[in-house]
Amino acid sequence: MPPPQTGDGDRRGRHPDFGRLIRDENADTVLCHVCGRGFRSLGAHVRVHDMTAAEYREEFGLLRSRPLSAHSFGQEQSHARRDRYRASEAAQAHLAAGRAMARSGELTRRRWSGTGEGSPRDELLKVRRESLDAGRRTQSRVADERLADALRAGGFTDLEQALRAVYVDGHKSIEETARILAVGRNRLRRLLAAHGIDIRPAGQNSDTGRRARTRLNDRAAAQRVGAQDIAVWLRERAAQGATLRELAAATDRSIPWVAARIGPR
Repeated sequence: MPPPQTGDGDRRGRHPDFGRLIRDENADTVLCHVCGRGFRSLGAHVRVHDMTAAEYREEFGLLRSRPLSAHSFGQEQSHARRDRYRASEAAQAHLAAGRAMARSGELTRRRWSGTGEGSPRDELLKVRRESLDAGRRTQSRVADERLADALRAGGFTDLEQALRAVYVDGHKSIEETARILAVGRNRLRRLLAAHGIDIRPAGQNSDTGRRARTRLNDRAAAQRVGAQDIAVWLRERAAQGATLRELAAATDRSIPWVAARIGPR
């Protein structure tokens, strides 16, 4: 349903947000789309605007099942209805069909189907959208927390260092790197690309290839510091008091790479 256009009396143009029931949580009231005032029972108030509660919901794109009342007012009504229900066998018999629908799930299906005719209510679409967005945000937050835990467990200072230490220097495969960093393979590929790290073609993770790349990396690090044997150079500097961070900076390698070549201390 499209938002209502401004018409006679400007009633349709004064609502603050079409398709959303607006609450003042501090005052525990529901705001009227027409006059902007807050009420505990909006359904009763809208009569002064020559509308029934059903017409008000239709006018402003709200779910047909949406209570037009404050939380406390709704709770009071619920308690009163429950007391009347418990005190009346006739009421229990009258509502038996609805209770059966609730147990089977039919009541929920009808509620979320909007009006059951035509297109869904605008509020229903918003509720579904917001629910999906909230789920995606939760999944993203949980994934980020898993990655942060993996970085801490591996002793990495940041994500780029971890990617280079595990995938580049450690010569791990995409699958192994993803497992170590607790991310999915597709996300890992996106992270590698975002940090300017080329993904190796398939077949470059063999033991022979890894050993060859290890020798090349060691040779490049040795040339950088002017040493013949990078492992010997690192052990000597460590014995003289150099920290792993300092040695990593000198060789342009990661701290885990340096620690692996120094060995047990």
